[in-house]
Amino acid sequence: MEDLIVLQNPWWRDKDEIYNDEKIKAVFSKKNPLRYFFKKRNKVIIGPRQVGKTTYLKLSILDLLEKGTNPRNVMYFSCDLLRNYREIIEVIRTFERLSMGEKYVFLDEVTFVSEWERAIKFFLDSPLSRNVNLYVTGSTSTGIKRESFPGRPIKIEEFLPLSFRKVVFLLKPEFKGIVEKLKAPTTPEEVYKNALDLYPYYDELMNAFYFYLNSGGYPKAIYELMDGEISLDTYEMIYNATIFDITRLGRSERIALSIVLGILRRYGDRVSLNSLAKELEIGAHTTVRDYLELFEELFIGRNYFQADLKSFAPLLRKGRKVYFIDPLVVNTFSRHFGFDVDISKKVEGVVGEHLKRNFETYFFYGKREVDFVTKRFGVEVKWQNKVKASDFPRVGIKNKLLLSKKNMEFVEGRNLAIIPVPLFLIQLP
Repeated sequence: MEDLIVLQNPWWRDKDEIYNDEKIKAVFSKKNPLRYFFKKRNKVIIGPRQVGKTTYLKLSILDLLEKGTNPRNVMYFSCDLLRNYREIIEVIRTFERLSMGEKYVFLDEVTFVSEWERAIKFFLDSPLSRNVNLYVTGSTSTGIKRESFPGRPIKIEEFLPLSFRKVVFLLKPEFKGIVEKLKAPTTPEEVYKNALDLYPYYDELMNAFYFYLNSGGYPKAIYELMDGEISLDTYEMIYNATIFDITRLGRSERIALSIVLGILRRYGDRVSLNSLAKELEIGAHTTVRDYLELFEELFIGRNYFQADLKSFAPLLRKGRKVYFIDPLVVNTFSRHFGFDVDISKKVEGVVGEHLKRNFETYFFYGKREVDFVTKRFGVEVKWQNKVKASDFPRVGIKNKLLLSKKNMEFVEGRNLAIIPVPLFLIQLP
């Protein structure tokens, strides 16, 4: 165990070795590098593969070393080779023997280790946790709930593909000051007023949005597209990472890909589990349900349920809508199957994901459908050149946002703001 630990922490020999780390070199090779800094608290950081979690850990280590932390008190360990929770504890105990003073432990890809949560709970409840700051990353939320570590000093955080707002800041750093001056909107009128302030930059933001529809929020794809085009290796990387995790959890690659194709064909449409199972010739609708839930746990896709507008309770037995979590995932599977998703549906998926990260988000289906509903807004997406107020259904929603391609208007009588999609998305923190 000691040999494995020493091998993964070359800065123990020479603190400047951190600058030779491949992840660190890749970051600083970029014109506008994406930086992260260490924050003192225990964290479980969960997100899809290839989104930059390991880079996040290495940049946190760099930050500590540059601030003068003793290199021997900072340990990174990739847990891919570990088999069970006892071996996680053994890694931490070994590090405890090899270091003195305040310590920093970074455990990477821990969530596929059998019963890993037991190791974290044991650590937090034992003397091992004294003077130790713990960061843990993983690629699946299977079994994790907000109350997974009740009463213990650790926070669960999602580490997701970058939002449109953050991608704009990478492409155009000068926008950060402009956007962060805006008031966080709580009403359609406030959304509209912010959009008015942003409207002089409409062309730049629309170009950035088309960029985002191609790159998504994966840093590797973003930087490649900034240099010209996304490589075939990047699409293959996203595809393989997705399939690898599905099979690693003992599920069928064939069934998973069949359901992925079914989602692409009905992208953003309201579907029932029974209809999907019948269409895909899968024996039971419960199998479809289990895989859709798995996609959510692996941060591949999102399930959107219908909601009752009065109680705002999800109607779990009704038809649902499914979108992939990021445009790059849509593009990756589209290339694999040779099936193009209509751009208007891709835009819907992007809007839904951004809402989901900020609000409890459903959709409404009655005589007419509203794409997304939250406790704050009802949101209808119309990615077309001409949009009018009547395009938002009259269904008893008080605060209404109609997201367009070009049109901007505030309809006071209906409490309805019509604004272009990117001018709305960039307002969301």
